Amino acid sequence: MPIQVDLAEFAAKAKVILALGAELKANYTILNKQKAYLYAGFDDLKNPEFYNKYRQSILSEIKRLKIKPQIITHDLNPLFLSSRLAEELNNSLFKQSRVMPIQHHFAHIAGACAALGLKKQKVLGIACDGTGLGSDAKVWGCEFISYDFKQAIRLGHLGYIPLPGGDKAVAEPWRVAVALLHMVYGQQMLDLPIAWIKQKKYEIKILIQMIEQGINTPLASSAGRLFDGISALIGLCLNVNFEAQAAIALENQASKAISLDNKAYSFAINKQDKMFVADIREMIKQIVQDIQDKQTIAHIAARFHNTFVLILGKMAVKISQQEKTDQIVLGGGVFFNKIISEKLNAYLVKRGFTVHIPRQEFLSDIGLSLGQAVLGARISANK
Repeated sequence: MPIQVDLAEFAAKAKVILALGAELKANYTILNKQKAYLYAGFDDLKNPEFYNKYRQSILSEIKRLKIKPQIITHDLNPLFLSSRLAEELNNSLFKQSRVMPIQHHFAHIAGACAALGLKKQKVLGIACDGTGLGSDAKVWGCEFISYDFKQAIRLGHLGYIPLPGGDKAVAEPWRVAVALLHMVYGQQMLDLPIAWIKQKKYEIKILIQMIEQGINTPLASSAGRLFDGISALIGLCLNVNFEAQAAIALENQASKAISLDNKAYSFAINKQDKMFVADIREMIKQIVQDIQDKQTIAHIAARFHNTFVLILGKMAVKISQQEKTDQIVLGGGVFFNKIISEKLNAYLVKRGFTVHIPRQEFLSDIGLSLGQAVLGARISANK
């Protein structure tokens, strides 16, 4: 059975919209007569069995409801199978429909607001997850978004991290660790007294060339990749076998020493071309020093968690002062991390903010299509 969400507050006089979600944790939403129906549970569309079930379910529901989508929304990434399906449906069955790409993290925040039933007001959304294609063709994943229920505007992000090998960096977090170290030390990172560097010196030299020459090395502002990279840097999880494995391992270690409440690493928040950007290079340098000082993995993991909370919290305070809002909405799978979500909530509440966290399916990509439907309705209404 689909999850039903009343969108009368968000989508007055909305057209019939089919929102196709992303690719992993696949889902779709049908918006009809100001009600959204979210269908989830199709997993990874790269699996032909799941893709066929997803496609057939969409066609069956459209037929059952006797509707013709006027707008078909999909993720900004054109390579996703859901995005390709949007084009296919437009070219075959619904030639009069308008196809509309929606940025991944904007959809997270819009969907969270709709699921929470928030009234129309300006909010600051903090979207933290693995990856989502950004409007600048870079990979986003730690984003600060002003949203007034009409439009979403990106106002801040984590500083970009190179991902040598692209998608390979997801399965091999040590690649992200190399990029983090190269940001600080350049080629001298090869001389650092870290065991895994000595073991992978030949491969690392190749990655350094890729980074310096920009070969298959997209830039990412991803919180998920940062967690992966830190996990690998401290020797906890160099490779992964399932989604979020490195980040979960890092959280588990941090929970053993999280009583380090007041200890965090250094970082900077700079403003570049009206955009707030978090610079983590000093944090990386201090983590390396902790490794050299033989601090425990739990100690370093806890300090990193404290630091990440402060990055999000201080960035939120700066942007909210500029935007004149005290309403914060969280979105993205990173907030399944209880240490991060609970400490960030406490930090912001102490400073007078109201923090809104949707239930799990709307926090992750499972409910992403709801946000696509809402934004599709808003964009069409504004034109």
